[in-house]
Amino acid sequence: MHEVAVAQRIVEALVDTAGRHGGGRVRIARLDLGALTCVDPESLTFAFDVGCRGTCAEGCRLEITRLPLVLRCFACGDEGPRDGPVDPCPRCKAIGGEVRQGRELRLTTLELDEASQAEGVA
Repeated sequence: MHEVAVAQRIVEALVDTAGRHGGGRVRIARLDLGALTCVDPESLTFAFDVGCRGTCAEGCRLEITRLPLVLRCFACGDEGPRDGPVDPCPRCKAIGGEVRQGRELRLTTLELDEASQAEGVA
């Protein structure tokens, strides 16, 4: 279950970022999650909640935006969402294409409280 490792890295990034910006509590973390990552959002959220315990991110809400797979056809250049990487192009029926979206696992934004509001938080 690689969601645990992913959650740990996210929590580390949150704690590090909060520390560099005054040490406040992390309230909300927003994450882009591409369709090809094979990360289950529910498992990730559970592992994230556990990983946040005892840190400045304890109680943080993880908001996940699912990003669909988008391919650009190698044959005709048509670009659009696909269900899978080998689905035929809807325009020319060629198989395969360049992945334009769907591999993302990106922490996009954080919302932090002021350090004075987060007293006693590690």
